[in-house]
Amino acid sequence: MKADWELLGGAAAAMLVVPLAVLLWSGTPLGSAKLLTDSGTATAQQQVQVLPGDRRGEGNGSGDVAESDSITVLPSFRILNETTGEVEEVAAADYVAGAIAAEMPASYEEDALIAQGIASYTNAHYLAALRRSDPTEELKGADFSADPAKRLGYMTDDGMKAMWGDHYETYRRKIDQAAAEAMKHLIVYEGKPIVAAYFAISAGKTTEDAGNVWEGSLPYLVPVKSDWDENAPGFRSTVTFTDAELRKKLTAASILTGQKPEEWLKILSRSEAGYVTAVQAGDRVLTGQQLRTLLGLRSASFTVTYKDGLFTLEVLGYGHGVGLSQYGAQYMAQHKKGWRDILLHYYSGTVIAPAEGYEGNAEK
Repeated sequence: MKADWELLGGAAAAMLVVPLAVLLWSGTPLGSAKLLTDSGTATAQQQVQVLPGDRRGEGNGSGDVAESDSITVLPSFRILNETTGEVEEVAAADYVAGAIAAEMPASYEEDALIAQGIASYTNAHYLAALRRSDPTEELKGADFSADPAKRLGYMTDDGMKAMWGDHYETYRRKIDQAAAEAMKHLIVYEGKPIVAAYFAISAGKTTEDAGNVWEGSLPYLVPVKSDWDENAPGFRSTVTFTDAELRKKLTAASILTGQKPEEWLKILSRSEAGYVTAVQAGDRVLTGQQLRTLLGLRSASFTVTYKDGLFTLEVLGYGHGVGLSQYGAQYMAQHKKGWRDILLHYYSGTVIAPAEGYEGNAEK
């Protein structure tokens, strides 16, 4: 998946992040410890925990809130390092810069990078508030987990040097500038930081409704136009399995198969955005996201054909499809849309609040 990482820039395999990558989850609650991201890196699902059934009212539709409504921000975050198992206190500035570097190519437009930074910064505050009021043993007192050694969630300065090589100085300045602007703002819904889920590339129509991916819907994570994602490199991918290969994968998940391979996989339903919501897999009915995880597909938007002993799955997009499309952010930035336009497009009904505690927080 390294080529995909380099293409899409980073840890995005599922941003909200307490790694809860479960092979067959029957609907992960919005509210785990992972960053709700799915930028298309090696892991399939990193989820940010959202409280099931969370509803936060209506935004004012303006995209801005008054200076008096600014939100006090945290100077640092407690992050469980998935490689070492240690909880690290990471300065907010280091986290935001590291998150942008891990989640997006540094070659992207400035406004796309800022949008990514604000999404990451917002998610970190959402998770910190959630976990500091309701800590879990799994997180060892951390706000969320990440794996900087694998560029998942965020990365360190040493990681940036290794990734960028001779371009380090140029890219580091660009990332730091984007991070500085990002830390002036938070995305809020009814006065609270949102679950700012993001992913790499949509299935080419709209983004997905959160309720089709996780347990519980959120009013700001709903389908919005993102058909420009069809232009993204890597938008289409193909995966094939022989009868024996597919039977092995299904059997490993305790799924029974019959004597007719052509009946092993049948799509039962799709969302309006084109993602599979139910699929018959042997003797089980799975969600599209579950089959995606089981078979290592880039997204849950796929078709299945069977011919001459070979299953062929044609896949569109990359990631869970909920929230901000990272390629979509780049496309909009290239077409003269600012970071504010990008965020308000992908997070419906939200507003941008000043983050209190840093110099230069006044809205431009």
